[in-house]
Amino acid sequence: MGRSEDLHRRVDALTEDQVERARIVIVDEVDRETSADSILARHGEQRLSAEEFEDHLGDLPRDGEG
Repeated sequence: MGRSEDLHRRVDALTEDQVERARIVIVDEVDRETSADSILARHGEQRLSAEEFEDHLGDLPRDGEG
């Protein structure tokens, strides 16, 4: 049995109060990951390529230009 299946089995055996406490711990742990890649992954997103960025936002002013 893989780790994910084992975790699901254990969570299924918890009471509702235990599930809520576990959820708080897990969410707190995930929220500590503040890198751009972690935030994007949590929301099912990915970084834009330079071309996609340009297509969406146009030519933005550079430092000292605006």
